[in-house]
Amino acid sequence: MSTNNSQPTPRIAILIEEGVEDSEFKVPYTAFQQAGAKVSVLGSGMNQTYHGKNGKVSIQPDGTTTEARAQSFDAVIIPGGAAPDKMRTNPNTIAFVQEAAALGKLIAAVCHGPQVLIEADLLRGRRATGFISIRKDMENAGATYIDEAVTTDGNLICSRQPGDLAIFTTAILSRLNLSIPDQSLPDRTDTSAEWWQLAEAWGGSTRQEIIDGLLKAMAGERYSQEAFKHYAEITADSATRLLLLEIWEEKVSHIELLESRLRTLGEQLFLPAMAAAAFASLRNILPAGNDITILRQALGDIQTGVIDCFHLQVQFTDPVSTMIFSSIERDLAKAERRLACLYQERIGLKEPEPAQPTTLVGIV
Repeated sequence: MSTNNSQPTPRIAILIEEGVEDSEFKVPYTAFQQAGAKVSVLGSGMNQTYHGKNGKVSIQPDGTTTEARAQSFDAVIIPGGAAPDKMRTNPNTIAFVQEAAALGKLIAAVCHGPQVLIEADLLRGRRATGFISIRKDMENAGATYIDEAVTTDGNLICSRQPGDLAIFTTAILSRLNLSIPDQSLPDRTDTSAEWWQLAEAWGGSTRQEIIDGLLKAMAGERYSQEAFKHYAEITADSATRLLLLEIWEEKVSHIELLESRLRTLGEQLFLPAMAAAAFASLRNILPAGNDITILRQALGDIQTGVIDCFHLQVQFTDPVSTMIFSSIERDLAKAERRLACLYQERIGLKEPEPAQPTTLVGIV
């Protein structure tokens, strides 16, 4: 056991419900156990087995929030996924979290976990973060939303997504004066730390899983880079050509970011055969000079990229790769809006037809 000998071993409650985000349960759970803390998993039903939304977690709780006493714990951890939306409907769970907060216990929530804090009315006047989709909900509940990997405000610690998990967990360990034998924990503000390695040691994404995700993004961006160059060459409309070339230039920078990360992880760079084969058939799809069709195809390709990058953004426990996927998604979303506006201008009062991508959604 690695706690300070002058202090009792911290007791930590991790809340659970069906559909929990697997890594957001596994990473802190494993780290706390390695640090020698007393970890209790609390659900709403004692005889229920809870499953993660990705099938990597299957666990029966040690108890429930109904009979558990908040004063028995030093910290309450709320993982995300679909679980918090179920937790917030359980009045016993909300009362347990409220009691823990009133007693000054550490409350830590990640991703959608702050939904429980919203229901418990614990965010008013607090600095906090969470998954981007609940930002407005958090602000409406009185929080000041901070788009950072970890926020701390008194006894409250919050994080945004799986990519933040190693930093989030380290912040909790530090607050509870916990350490792990033979493992050096970086300061949570250390941007040069290999956080993905720490997360992997705690059950997060492996190096190969991260590399596979980067290669998927690389395949999509290399394909669409060639596609947009081809679209620009065959369009007869100067404004369309200019916009397509601007998007093409952005894709060059996206590829550079992905290549740099892959090199850092020690991966050999190559053009996946699937991307090359897909593009080989592209030149036969579009007739030269059909500007409306070109815009529809380009818009569809961008929309495919937005969806793929969003899925990649929430899959891995590597903050650097997550940041790259997020950056690419933001750029693609802006390009989508610009293409849509130009398309609407070109069709005038006609009813717009659905975008038709030359690519298919590749990330699930």
